[in-house]
Amino acid sequence: MISEPELVPEGHFGAAELPGQRPAADDMVAGDQEPAGPRRALPAWLWALGGAVVASAVWAAGLYVYSTAGPDLGGYRAGRNLCVDAELKALSAAIGERVDQGSAWRSAHESLDDASCYIEMRPQGYELPTDEDGNELGALPSVSVGYTLHKKTDPGPEFEGMMAARHAAVEDTAVDDASVDDPAGDGTTALRRVDGLGELAFVVRDSGGITLEVLDGQAVLSLSTSSDWDVDTGEPLTDVNDLEPMLIEDMRALLARLKS
Repeated sequence: MISEPELVPEGHFGAAELPGQRPAADDMVAGDQEPAGPRRALPAWLWALGGAVVASAVWAAGLYVYSTAGPDLGGYRAGRNLCVDAELKALSAAIGERVDQGSAWRSAHESLDDASCYIEMRPQGYELPTDEDGNELGALPSVSVGYTLHKKTDPGPEFEGMMAARHAAVEDTAVDDASVDDPAGDGTTALRRVDGLGELAFVVRDSGGITLEVLDGQAVLSLSTSSDWDVDTGEPLTDVNDLEPMLIEDMRALLARLKS
């Protein structure tokens, strides 16, 4: 049976309202009121404030990343094989050819990389004395190379402190260089700064030879020579006192190679 049509109040035509479609009380206006306008936009200063907060957060995040990234290594890399990196062309020409590639050692850690190399050099025409069984006596002139790359901390204060301590030891104990061969009492006889090499460089001379110590940014390097010795007298057979220019030349080449 068809029921009677549902009465619709006067002024309302169309489909019946469904739940959820009924306008909210805030959106309804009386017949004698103006229609409700759009909701007011946020003030410009509030938008600017929000942008500043976001920018500050981004800057802070970038600063955190920078502070945790570690120091700038200045292009220095870990030494793969220091005996290969250290070509030592100047020292080889002055002392003698390398006996072999040398003995290399390397240790890698999160905070620093350490590498070293020991190389013997044979002067032209030089043969070590042997015993009755044919075993060589004594040792050939040698070159030692050291390289430490600091990846977390600044090695500058420690390096400067070490050099200052050596200098103070020489100055405090030196009485008369003409009569005292070892004024420091620990083998150190001279310490001199070298300009134009790395960030800070010193030459240290002692009874065993010459050592060149260099600080360059996060890298600390050393290059030293030692003489061979006469088995009978204990005196050095090869004079290494004039090798300072060769040490500097080979160190300069090594610094450049470790950045390549």
